[in-house]
Amino acid sequence: MPIAPPAMPPSKAQADTPALIQRALRRCALFRDWPDLVLDRIARIAHLEHYERGAQVMAQDRMRREVLVVVSGCLEVSGVSAGGAKFMLSLIGPGEIVGLVRLLKAATRLYDYHAHEDTVLVHLPSEALHAVLDQTPLLWKDVALLALERQRESIVAMQRRALGGLTQSVAETLLKLVGWHGQREEGGKAVCLRVSQSDLAHMVSVSRQTMNKELRLLAEQGILAADYGQLSILDLPALRRIAEGR
Repeated sequence: MPIAPPAMPPSKAQADTPALIQRALRRCALFRDWPDLVLDRIARIAHLEHYERGAQVMAQDRMRREVLVVVSGCLEVSGVSAGGAKFMLSLIGPGEIVGLVRLLKAATRLYDYHAHEDTVLVHLPSEALHAVLDQTPLLWKDVALLALERQRESIVAMQRRALGGLTQSVAETLLKLVGWHGQREEGGKAVCLRVSQSDLAHMVSVSRQTMNKELRLLAEQGILAADYGQLSILDLPALRRIAEGR
């Protein structure tokens, strides 16, 4: 999985300029190869927002139909079950896009978004983005392919969780986090993840005590090292083998 590129926090002087937004969109796989003219139109309908750690995105209107692109920081995608239990779907890093389902006019709110750390987001109003795509229908193909890829990943994840057991699920979750916002440690091969055991437990739907036990087992194998609020992945190939059930 690719390691997320370094964050690109905008300066206050640059904030909300179409040029900065366009550069941020170029770092997103969906928009990377889109024509400059189209990206310029999208950049002019978008706006930047900065969120401090823990802040809820679109708190005043959680149903607001906007697609989000992470510029810097880390975005938590989570929800609460009918019984009041929190579940965390993912932690999204720079260059990633979320909320594509909000392009659908009949879409209901599925998840909430919170800044896992200080985070800058590009907000893309769905109606305006929909209009731009309609003007260049071929680009809808890129949106469809991304949605299909995410559906495939979701199905594979469900199969692994059903058939592979807890350790495999934990390994797979860690690999996803590496791909989303892992950072290489200076002068070494280890990959740093700023994530707590509680966050991981929410993502895998187990207790913190159970997650602690799983991480200790991986640490005993030399695959990772755990510290307060942070994990260092020491053996990425070994972690990938566990995630793939090999």
